[in-house]
This record gives sequence, structure tokens and C-alpha cells, in this order.
Amino acid sequence: MASASAGVPERLLVPTAAGVQPLADGLVYAHEHLWLDLTTPEDPEGKLDRLDLIAEELSELKRLGVAALIEQTCRGMGRDVGRLRQLQLISGLQIIPSTGFYHRRFHPPELARLSVEAIAALLEEELRVGLDGTGVRPLVLGEIGGSGSVLHPDEEKVLRAVARVAGRWPVVVATHAHLGQGGLRQLQILSEEGLTPERILIGHLDLAPSLEDVLAVARRGAYIGFDTVGKERYAPDERRLAWIVALCQAGLAGRLLLSCDISRNSYLRRLGGQGYAYLVRDFLPRLQAAGLPAATIEALLVRNPRCFLAAALGRREV
Repeated sequence: MASASAGVPERLLVPTAAGVQPLADGLVYAHEHLWLDLTTPEDPEGKLDRLDLIAEELSELKRLGVAALIEQTCRGMGRDVGRLRQLQLISGLQIIPSTGFYHRRFHPPELARLSVEAIAALLEEELRVGLDGTGVRPLVLGEIGGSGSVLHPDEEKVLRAVARVAGRWPVVVATHAHLGQGGLRQLQILSEEGLTPERILIGHLDLAPSLEDVLAVARRGAYIGFDTVGKERYAPDERRLAWIVALCQAGLAGRLLLSCDISRNSYLRRLGGQGYAYLVRDFLPRLQAAGLPAATIEALLVRNPRCFLAAALGRREV
């Protein structure tokens, strides 16, 4: 870590081997990637690795008042903690690291042979010694993948392992509900293993088939991720706006977390995409125009993510 004399805050990556550091004041993005490789023969462009452009955009986020983001690149997704260190030192943005397993297409072959407890042991080792030998310990088990409305048995196995780990360690759980499907089943599995809903974030529910699917998760007390803001080829932002207003009217604003899920180079602004800052620069003004009170909008990006992370931060942030 850089020293204060280098002009960079000490409290960047959260946590470090020395212990959990407090979050800085400001906005928190709930689901992002800063370095990722999901390339396949069918999708050779499925990577995010333009360090210069990513650093430029993170520095802009810092200027716009973003304090931290949850970086949900886990095992099998091309995670690179060294790159995260570089990006945090350049931008001054706090990066909250994760571990886990993505959906089945990106599982390592040996995972199919492992028991629930064996998978849990792998994840607990990273909580003890840090990610990839760096000493940087994750606060989040995510993004834990489901491949659709019906989960593969190996995905269910991972969810059960993650819930058991979260029952023994101060971490929270964030999932990938593919195209917004299967989120309620993910919540049910985690709950069956004893994990309380306030420690669970079901991701990508802004892509769910219907608002009722979203309400079903939120009413059970879990956090819901509207975390693909700006990805209009998946769902229009106009629908996201309408659903956010509906959730607030239903008294569920406290369950909602926002982010952009930048996950490939083509989403970066200089390469034609919306960029990380789209949420603050473009989407938040549209929430204001839709009539959401300033206090509600602030809660979506300040209080809610801190409440979600409270179990991992020793409840010092709430």
C-alpha cells in the first residue's frame, strides 16, 4: 500500500491484512468489475483490460463523489488483485474485493467433484490468507453465479457453500441472477442454509422478467441489485426508472442498490460505451426528474450499500 506521503490515502483497498478499514464518505457502487477475462471461442472480446482507460474513468468517479465500489470479479473470471492495487493507487477510489464462483460455464472442472464443505473450505482459505497470495482479504462472496431460472446442481452447491461460509465469517453475499432470472431461488437456497436476507444482494434484478419478480425478492428482506444501469440492449433505462419509482412507492427503497456492471472494454466511454460515470452523470438526474426526493436518491448510493456491507464492516458504517 502507498503511504500518505505519496499523496494517496492509506485506506484504499478494503480490507487489508492489517484489518478492515472504514469506508470514506461518498457514493458506493454495488456491482462493478475493474479487470476481467471471460473470453470464450464464441466471445473473444469478453474482457476488460484497458488499464489506462479504466484508471481515467475511476479518477472521474472520484471527482464526482464516488468513494468506493464493490469489485465482484471472482475465481474463474480473470481476477487480478495486483491490477486492483494499481487502480486504487491511481484513482484514490476504495475497492472492495470479492471471492466466489461465477455461473457454471466458468466453473473450474474440479468444482463438479467437490462437496459443499470442500468448496466452503476453498473460500475460507482466501478469507484467512488473502486473495491469490496478496494478503488482501475479501469482504464479499460474489458474484455467485446462477445461469438462469433453473440452477445447475453445481451452482446450487456453490450457493450452499457460500451461505455456510457467511455463517462463519463477517462477509456478505452478492449473486448473479442471469438476465434477472432465478433470483428468488437463489435467495431460498441461501436462506435454507441459515443466511439472513439483509446479508444477501440478488444481482441484475433490473433485468428480471417482471416487476413482481423483483418485489418478491425485496419483500423477503434481501437487497436487490439494479446494477446494469445504462445497458439498454438488455433493458431500457426508462423501465429501470419506472421500477425504481414503483419500489419506492411500495416502501422498498431501502432494499435497492445501484451500479453499472462495466464488464468489457466496449463499455468504456472512449471505446463507445456508457462508462462507469453514467450512473452519476446521466441516470441520477433522471431519477430527480422522475420526482424521487434527494434523500431517497442519496440513500440508494450512500446509506443502502453501507447497510448491506455492515455485517462485513463490523456495523461501524451505519
